[in-house]
Amino acid sequence: MSVRHVAIIASRSRASVADCARLAREWLTERHIQVTIVGTNEIDSRGPEMEDADFCVTLGGDGTILAASRFAAPHGMPVLGVHMGRFGFIAEAHPDAILDRLARVLDGRYRIEERTMVYGEVRRQDNPIHAAFGLNDIVISKGAMTRMLRLTTRFGSGPIMDCVADGIIVATPTGSTAYALSAGGPILDPTLQALLVVAICPHTLAARPVVVPDSQEIRVRIGADGGEVKFSADSASVFGLLGDDEVAVRRYEHPTRLIAFDHGTFYDKVHDRLLWGERVNA
Repeated sequence: MSVRHVAIIASRSRASVADCARLAREWLTERHIQVTIVGTNEIDSRGPEMEDADFCVTLGGDGTILAASRFAAPHGMPVLGVHMGRFGFIAEAHPDAILDRLARVLDGRYRIEERTMVYGEVRRQDNPIHAAFGLNDIVISKGAMTRMLRLTTRFGSGPIMDCVADGIIVATPTGSTAYALSAGGPILDPTLQALLVVAICPHTLAARPVVVPDSQEIRVRIGADGGEVKFSADSASVFGLLGDDEVAVRRYEHPTRLIAFDHGTFYDKVHDRLLWGERVNA
């Protein structure tokens, strides 16, 4: 890849990020590469400045990568995640190695790992009124003072599943280690082409997590609620739902293209971050 322009998307919540961004900018500038640095809350307003970037670097936690992916995916722009957060399931590089990783990208010593994204469309009286996409998940959830929701879910042309719950999560394999995991869902290898459906606190023992091919559309209809119900994509693009609204969820047409290197695996991250396979009752 011939590199002329690099976008750096930085979390403003961590003081160490500024030093890392400055180091990367100086190193790239010395090699006559244009650098644009923006905060995660500036992406929407400054996106046009970055659209011709050859790749983007994220400095922060996985939340920074989620924000960057919503900008980068439609442009086919690769994303190099630098882990400066807490868990770092998606990020590929440690800040101490950022210059080495940048050098590898410039030399072509990397690979692209495509991750499925998910798209949700809110329909009211069969008319689309809101849509959003994300790398982790689409979530329908009730407010703190709202009664449990009656949710009617259909998988493609298959049977209907009725459920009373606090909400429902439709996650990508990448998002299986996020909210869906906390709600009792399984961990999926992030390279799988699948979607994961997990009810949030269901009031039945029969509502188990379901993994479906990402070629299927999942439609969720909201029962009459009389309270606050929200739609969100990656905890962003929050939109209020009403009783009888339908949310249609499917694979987004563009994947997130992550820059990866041949060291470690997803399962190493699960072991290190979640103590998978470790005895915790020493």
